[in-house]
Amino acid sequence: MSKLMVYVCGNGEREYWEHAYKAKELILKLSESLISMENALQLVDKKSLDYLLQEDILKEESGQIKLNFCFTPWEDVLKLREIGVKYGEVLAEYLIKNFKWVDNNLKRLNCLRYSKLEYLHFAVVGCYALDLKFLTMLENEWGENRKFIPYAREIRDKWEEIAKDFYWGCHSAKFGNYMFYSFGNHTGSRNAFPDLVWSGKARKDEAEALGKALEEFHKSGKTREILERYEYVGVPFFDKHDMKIPWQVADRIASDVEKLVTEEKWEMLKEDLNKLKASQWCAFGELFIEAWHWIFGWANNVLIREGYFAEPEESEDGGRCIKWVSFSA
Repeated sequence: MSKLMVYVCGNGEREYWEHAYKAKELILKLSESLISMENALQLVDKKSLDYLLQEDILKEESGQIKLNFCFTPWEDVLKLREIGVKYGEVLAEYLIKNFKWVDNNLKRLNCLRYSKLEYLHFAVVGCYALDLKFLTMLENEWGENRKFIPYAREIRDKWEEIAKDFYWGCHSAKFGNYMFYSFGNHTGSRNAFPDLVWSGKARKDEAEALGKALEEFHKSGKTREILERYEYVGVPFFDKHDMKIPWQVADRIASDVEKLVTEEKWEMLKEDLNKLKASQWCAFGELFIEAWHWIFGWANNVLIREGYFAEPEESEDGGRCIKWVSFSA
């Protein structure tokens, strides 16, 4: 049975999720053929349809409604997985060759006294560089016409099986003077902050208390009960001294990776993406951003297998992630 997964790049509006999910049946049908306005209104309420048209997520031409955003039907999802594995292997090999200068910089971090280098590799290279920095570069180049870039994909019963080994999702939120991060796959829950607050399993004041306790641990080595309760002993904490170094490393990696992609693999990747059904209605830049998630998500998986990244923690329902905290006054 087909389902719709809705997501964004950037700071998406709650309205988008709300209206896109209401238009699930319409979106799925539009990937097969255009639909008249009259028939579209039989599949979704007028308020949701008006919103999707006003935001250029759907488009009307001569009384016909068509897709105007990056929706990937199931056949494309399977092909994107293949693309991710193909180019992710190349990206991982490239990164492995460049870890020496990365390590020279990360070894300057205070948090290495109580955290493992492989954990910092994952946070700084896998998340800050390949996800946040590189995607910001792409969004600045291709996403300027939208307040956020809307996405959706068709998923079926095998979704969790094909997506579980792709590490591509950063969750973050600030509580008090601390920014909490979790980074991992998208096939289950995460036993980490901010997810525990978002799911109602922990309170915001507990998150702030945890941040203070982790900061104290990295200064003195003294553990508190809250660190043990939420399994944060040894989790990286970027203090005032540490905050700049990870982002400087991420900047350089993102720039180097851009050269690898645009100078060495660009034409081949363009050819592969233009074979996708979604290329009929999706702007190339937005389709590339979607593909990039699959590519760096698989590269992260390879780097875990090769021992360069720490093994993620796994929740009871298969969600896998790493976690860390940064001072953020």
